[in-house]
Amino acid sequence: MVSKSSYSKELILLIRNIPNRLVKHSTMKAKLITTFLLTLVFAQLATAQVEESPDKKYQDLIAQVEVANQAWKARLAELREKERNGGSAVPVDAFQSPLIPFVAQFNTAAQGYAGTPDAIPFLTWLAQNALPMVGDQRKAAKDAVRTLVTTHRKSLRLEQLEWMIGRLDYFYDEKEALEVGLLLEQESPSAKVRAYATFSRVGATINKAPVDSDEFRTAKTEILKVLEGVEIKDLASSVKTRIKMRENFSLGMSPPDIVGIDLDEVEFALSDYKGKVLFIDFWGDW
Repeated sequence: MVSKSSYSKELILLIRNIPNRLVKHSTMKAKLITTFLLTLVFAQLATAQVEESPDKKYQDLIAQVEVANQAWKARLAELREKERNGGSAVPVDAFQSPLIPFVAQFNTAAQGYAGTPDAIPFLTWLAQNALPMVGDQRKAAKDAVRTLVTTHRKSLRLEQLEWMIGRLDYFYDEKEALEVGLLLEQESPSAKVRAYATFSRVGATINKAPVDSDEFRTAKTEILKVLEGVEIKDLASSVKTRIKMRENFSLGMSPPDIVGIDLDEVEFALSDYKGKVLFIDFWGDW
């Protein structure tokens, strides 16, 4: 495959040689030579196979994924219909993700643009789609996440990873997760990414440290302060719920009073049973 750059160099070389030719020929001949040489070079540029742009390559792959996904859904629906009409059961392999064959293609493209922003869309696709898979596909997804949060940590596209950044301990050991998270907190231009990175760092402390410890109080203050400056409703709700549960329902604490109506439609309160052994069964009916 020929790139534009190789022909650009050839064009420059030929044009530089034109003055030398002008010395040896009359003006008319020189003009003819110049016209001929330029026509030759531009003809080569027009007929050369130019490398496909990263964006075009990505969009083509996405289009292929969509076609494969739609075909898979249609085939699965057909097999289920046959099963409902008394046919054989849907084979297990029919449920296999149609995206599996594309993992290698996205991975190859990402490696081809390694170290450049052009790799980010391919890496993001791998992180978002291949993580639920197994074997080499899951490894490719984890490697993609690692590359994104290190090599491309200053990219705003990391906002698409959200929970993955909030769970760096899933991709790294404890020490590495802490180091990567700190880098994201310090260098990411995205407030959302910084918030998730902070949560990744202090989340375990909020979940496990004694609520009366300085460690817990510091982690609580830090994450709540970070969340004040960014709109992430799911993360904010999750963090506040965890903190509330820890502060109100930890071992040794008195539970908050619960008021309800019993089966005889008589109001009761949890405090009515203080000093007695009480078994509480929480259940639901759908």
